[in-house]
Amino acid sequence: MFQDSTAAMDPRMRVGEILREPLGIQGVGSRAEQEAQIGTLLDAVGLPRGAVHRYPHEFSGGQRQRLGLARALTLSPDLVVADEPVSALDVSVQAQILNLMRELQRERGLTYLFISHDLAVVRYLADTVGVMYLGKLVETGPAEEVYARPLHPYTQGLLDTVNVPDPSATAGSGSPLAGETPSAAKPPSGCRFRTRCPLAQDVCAEVEPPVAAPRGAGHQEACHFPLPVPEEVAAQPV
Repeated sequence: MFQDSTAAMDPRMRVGEILREPLGIQGVGSRAEQEAQIGTLLDAVGLPRGAVHRYPHEFSGGQRQRLGLARALTLSPDLVVADEPVSALDVSVQAQILNLMRELQRERGLTYLFISHDLAVVRYLADTVGVMYLGKLVETGPAEEVYARPLHPYTQGLLDTVNVPDPSATAGSGSPLAGETPSAAKPPSGCRFRTRCPLAQDVCAEVEPPVAAPRGAGHQEACHFPLPVPEEVAAQPV
C-alpha cells in the first residue's frame, strides 16, 4: 500500500484490469475465476463490485486506498507493506481504513509492516514498534512498552511532540527536539542522533552504540546513555 494512492495506479486502466493484473502475471486461475476473486476482494474492502468498470480518478482518496489494499491482497500474501497509507486522508477516513486493516488482519492472519510518522496511528495498529533515526533502528519493543517507558532520547523527543486533544493538557513532559536533522547521505559519526541529543557525550561521537540486551518483554535500544525505566529511577539514591 502506497502513500499516494493516485500515483500508485495507472489512470488509463479500469479497476478490474488493475486488480486482475497480478493474477494474470502469476497465471492464477481462468478469467472467470479471476473475476470471481476480484469480486470477493472488493466485497472484503467494502467497495461495490461495479467498481471494476471505473477508473481510479472516479474514487475518493479513501476509496482508492481501499483499492490499494485490495490489490495488495490479490495474491493472498502473509505480509503487507503499508508505507504511510493513511497520511493523506482526513481523520475520519483514516479511522475507517485502519479499522478495515485490523479486521482483514484478523480474518486472513496478516502481518503488516506499517511505516508511519504518526505515533497515534502506530500505537493503534502496531503490536511491535521500531523507531528509526537516519536509517538506523534506535529502539524496538512491544508498542505499549515503547510508549509507556521509552528508553531512547529520540523516542522520548517524538512522544513529547504528540498533540493531545485536550486544551488543558500539555503535549509532553519534555522539551522539543533541538537542531536540524543531518543529511542521511552523510550522517554524523558514532551515534547518528548525537547532534540533537541532550545526553550526548564524547563517546557518542566516537563509537556507534550497539543494540543493548532486552530490558524486559523484548524492549531494547541502541544508546550509550539510555533513559532509565521508572523502577530504575526509584532505585537511584537521592
